[in-house]
This record gives sequence, structure tokens and C-alpha cells, in this order.
Amino acid sequence: MSAGSKQGSGDCDGNMNNANNSRIMGALQYPTEEERNVTLQTNQTRQPHSLQDLLRFSIGATTTGHNASSSQNVPGPMDEERKSFLEKILKSVTVDVIEILLSAVDVLKTAGNLELEDDPTESEEALEQIANYVDSIDTANDFHKIGGFCIFRPCLDSAHGSLRWRAAEIIAELTQNNPYCQERVLEAGLLPVLLSLVDVDHSQQVRIKALYALSCLIRENNRAQEEFSQQGGYPVLLRAMQSHVEKLQIKSAFLLTYICHHQPAVKDELFKMGFVEQLVGLVSEDCQPALEHLLSALQALVTDHAPSLNECRQPHLQLRSTLCKFLEQSQGKEDRQEEHEYTKNLLRIIFSGEAEEER
Repeated sequence: MSAGSKQGSGDCDGNMNNANNSRIMGALQYPTEEERNVTLQTNQTRQPHSLQDLLRFSIGATTTGHNASSSQNVPGPMDEERKSFLEKILKSVTVDVIEILLSAVDVLKTAGNLELEDDPTESEEALEQIANYVDSIDTANDFHKIGGFCIFRPCLDSAHGSLRWRAAEIIAELTQNNPYCQERVLEAGLLPVLLSLVDVDHSQQVRIKALYALSCLIRENNRAQEEFSQQGGYPVLLRAMQSHVEKLQIKSAFLLTYICHHQPAVKDELFKMGFVEQLVGLVSEDCQPALEHLLSALQALVTDHAPSLNECRQPHLQLRSTLCKFLEQSQGKEDRQEEHEYTKNLLRIIFSGEAEEER
């Protein structure tokens, strides 16, 4: 898989990139339709997907075009001066990703020794460098193979919240749709550390990023989901929804919805833990914009689960009147369309179609 690219974080980097791009585009000529039909040699057939590929493609295609006797209106060979210029530019924009990652890891090995009064800027920049590259699955796997995972405990345990949340965000990038890194993170014992950060960290940003990392870690991974349950993940999830921190509520409701859809057997456990009553209570508070996600989670929890349905029908919860109110408030409002649909579905699922008619 090709490595993903991100913008540089500094103005200097951006200006240098713009300058390089301007010089390159001034030197390159876009091929005509006939030129694009020139037959390329075997080692030049891959289409350019990056700046480096574009430069190589331009140099190779010009040379090949000169040798193709059947083509017409093909420009002459690239002169040595221009070819040398392009090769120098190519070299200047080519980076050794592994060297960059290794240098960042060296900086972060001692991040756990930083006291609160120490300046964390160097460590923050090292984490940002890592984050710029590990969104590619290949690079993410390489990051583990070069020993990069040794940075996580020092950073997650750091006195500086800026290091804790950046490290959690990198774990999310590494594990998203990546079974290899998911397994390696589990082996490193980081799941309970992330749960603790979600539950008790005093920084909202750390809690949000740690929950994001947990969501990426357990998705499509049965072992991670089992460990999540064994390590007390569901009570942590419930407390995150009760936090009234908007992003925590949204992310925890989203994760709960996913779990209910992919592990329906867990609904019995969630019911016994009081998830239904707590979700109904949160829904009744009408906490926008998390309401849509809380309704989605409640729908996922009660669907095809009789105990949860019966709980929702308890008169003291007053859920039917609450849903009818939401149905009326969201009617015809584009920004509340999803909320409107979830409300209609819940009225239908729980109350057998009564009060489903829109007002």
C-alpha cells in the first residue's frame, strides 16, 4: 500500500514545498495526447502516484518518446542540464522515513523522565513526526518492527498531557484497520492503560484521544473486544457517556453502537449493568449534538433484545413521551434528519408503532 501523505506542520516546510513544486512544474511539460500514447518500456509502465514518481516518469517518458520512431510530434531528448536539475530535485525531496522514525524514537525514549516544569516541545515534535508517516499500513508495521512501540508507555505515563494525547492518537492511527498493529498493541499491554486514561485523566483531550484509540483497536478484532470486556471496558464506556463531554459522549455512543451490532450476545451483560436505563436518561436530557448518537446506541441495544425492550416500556422512564417530543421538534429540519429517523425507529421498535405518525 502506498504511504499516505500529510501537510507539513510548519510555515517554513510549506514555503519550501511550494518553492520546490513551482520549480518542478516550471521544468516539466505536460504531454500531448499523442505523447501519452507513446509505448513505455517495461520498467516505466507504472503510473505516477507521487512527486518522485512524476519526476521519474517525466525523465523516462521523454527518453522513450525520442526512441519511438513510430510516434510523431514527440519532443527531442531531454538535455543533460535539465535532466540533472530534475534528478537533483528528486533527491532533495526524497526522505528516508525509517531514519526519521528512528530519530524520533530516540528522542521519546526518555519522555517519561520529563517533569511537569520541563519543556516538552522536542518530544511533541517527535510525536508529530511519527504521526505524519504511520497513517500508511506498511509504515505503521515497519514502525513496530524497528522497535517504535517502546515510546508508548513513557509517553502515555508522561506528566504532560500534550504527550499523552499525541501518543494515544498515534496508537489510533496505527491500529485503524490494521490487524498486525492491533495484535502488537495488545501484546504491549496498552489496552488497560488506554482505558485508565479514558476514565480518570484530568485532560479532556487525552480522554477523547484515548477513547479514539480504543475504538480503532477493538474494531474487527475479537481478541481485543474480549480483553476490553475483561478489563472493565463497558463501565468505562458508560461513564464516558455520562461525562457530558460532547466528544466523549459521541465517541462512546458510536463505539457502543458498533459493539451491539457486531457482538449482539453482549447485550445481556450491558442490560444487567443498567445501560438501558442510563441511555434513556441521557436521551431524555436532549443533549445536542450527541443526541443523535445516543439514540443510535439505544436503538442498537434494544433491537432484538426483549429485556431491553421491556425496560424501555417502564412508565417511570417516560420514554414514549420523550420520543414523541423529539419527533415533533425534528420534523422537517435538515440538520436533525438522522435524529428524526432514529426517533421514528425507536417508537416503532419499542412501542409497536404507536405514536409513530408524525405530527
